[in-house]
Amino acid sequence: MKNVISILLPFILFLSSCEEGNQQSYLPGNSGNQGELLIVAPASFWNDSDADFLRQAMLMLYPSLPASEPFFTSVEVKLEGFNDLFKTHRNILEFRVDHTNETSISIKRNVYAKQQLLVIVTLNKIGDLKSLMANQFEQILFEFHKAELSRLQSRNRAFGKAELNTLVKEKTGLEITLQQDFEIAKESPNFLWLRCDRQKPVGGYQHQINQGILIYSRPYTDTADFSEESIAAWKNDVNKSNIDGPGTSYMSISYRLYPPEFKTITFHDQAAQEIRGLWRMEGGKGVFMGGPFYGLVFYNPENGLQYIVEGYVYGPQFNKRAFMREVEAIVSSVSPVL
Repeated sequence: MKNVISILLPFILFLSSCEEGNQQSYLPGNSGNQGELLIVAPASFWNDSDADFLRQAMLMLYPSLPASEPFFTSVEVKLEGFNDLFKTHRNILEFRVDHTNETSISIKRNVYAKQQLLVIVTLNKIGDLKSLMANQFEQILFEFHKAELSRLQSRNRAFGKAELNTLVKEKTGLEITLQQDFEIAKESPNFLWLRCDRQKPVGGYQHQINQGILIYSRPYTDTADFSEESIAAWKNDVNKSNIDGPGTSYMSISYRLYPPEFKTITFHDQAAQEIRGLWRMEGGKGVFMGGPFYGLVFYNPENGLQYIVEGYVYGPQFNKRAFMREVEAIVSSVSPVL
């Protein structure tokens, strides 16, 4: 069964990309909050003990945050109550049980609302759920994650400053779609720091939220430049020289909770490194500042430069998941100017 699902999913992902037609023009806008996932299934499904495998899988954590936060906040809905109120939700995961068919996964977009992602899992029997949770569920959640990033990028294209995007392109040789309210904080040769500073109320007080995008480059030498050691040393050196904190403190990779996670990916048809981890301010007495970061490390053969584009969040009074998705959407919008 695992092999059947593994074969079906990439094939269905390809087919689903063809389903976004002109129907979007008459669909309503989607509903629900960022990071919220509506799970629809028959009452018999929720009453079965195997449904606990799904509930356990939904506890999967958002990667590399300083405190545990789920990748998605789930809302359980019985199929019998799945009415128009719920159908426009941005993220819908629907489970069906059909004994006449093999277990399969299909992905549909913009069925009931614009920018909506609907994933339908058809189980031959509820007992297949355990295998699917173990082998395919993480990929399903990442499809919803990519849909959230796409929505944020659409928002940024609509409300961000086009002139700032153009200015960044001129200074770095990179296309980027920045979020509203970002400004250039600092620039130096081969380095650009953009920041968005805002406040939100908690407990009757206003608390600071800082989001930053860092772009830096160096001449590419060979594949050793993509080693974890080389990237970490480069990042720490550039951060120490350019990202100042209170007093004599400066930004650095934090290893206190866990080391940064590196993953080799394909980015614009080139091998690249994805890096997630924690940062902190060090070198200053009594300075306790830190948070999560997300970065992409890639090479542009057109200009011979290797880049790190990373986003970070500082907001000690807040959960970080939503803010990290925002900076990840910005970072993943980057493309080299060819």
